[in-house]
Amino acid sequence: MPELPEVETVRKTLQPLLTNHKIIGVRILLNKIIKTPSIEQFTKQIIGQTINDVQRVGKLLIFILDDYVLLSHLRMEGKYYFQQNNQSINWKHVLLILELDNKYELRYHDTRQFGTFHLQTKNEYQKIKPYINIGPEPFNKNVTAEYLKNKWKNKSQSIKATLLEQNVMSGLGNIYADEVLFYASIHPQSITKNLILKQLQEIINKAKFVLNKSIKLGGSTISSYTSSLGVTGYYQQELQVHTRAKMPCFKCHTIIKKIKINLRGTYFCNHCQIKY
Repeated sequence: MPELPEVETVRKTLQPLLTNHKIIGVRILLNKIIKTPSIEQFTKQIIGQTINDVQRVGKLLIFILDDYVLLSHLRMEGKYYFQQNNQSINWKHVLLILELDNKYELRYHDTRQFGTFHLQTKNEYQKIKPYINIGPEPFNKNVTAEYLKNKWKNKSQSIKATLLEQNVMSGLGNIYADEVLFYASIHPQSITKNLILKQLQEIINKAKFVLNKSIKLGGSTISSYTSSLGVTGYYQQELQVHTRAKMPCFKCHTIIKKIKINLRGTYFCNHCQIKY
């Protein structure tokens, strides 16, 4: 699944390819991925718009157009291909095509078909869903231990499940939540409301460390994610626990365990990570 570092890698790769190019046509091959507006309005409004920038908030890609913004969430398996318009297409999994004025196309590929698109006006998108559902990233100065403690004071679920929610602190998906909790020495089954300020500050600190390093290395190119734009991520070589079930912990040599939390595979060291 593409997480914040992978989406940031895609953003940085797409930005120079798309900036200042006009959308001259659109093909929607699966209607359900267009959430707003209607298919007819989406097509009418996006054609003729120039892509002025590609931004990101959390795991949401934001294409800044002349009058609108196109918000794209890759979900489980979403990928982008930037290809010449005469290049062959794998029609089975391509769900959306934006035709550009330079004889290239931006093709959205999604085997699971969970990705979403919203076309919204510039003056309203930051006031409505999906943008308003995204909490600040760990890098935001407003994300403090006190902020998390206040937001999570009644959370009786595991900290792993809480980190996967994006409304309080965004950017950590399944891979990086496991890694952050390992570096913070916190067991993923720890009850969220039991964590004290010191432990919450460790989560913030380690989230910054892990995300920054992964962004620098282009993300983690493992099983369900590749950038599909000629970029390979190398952070998978740095993973401490994720995907390492039945292998020894790099720190203490205890065998890494794998369990399910909210149906998500969760990896941890039972010796290095303390349950609260």
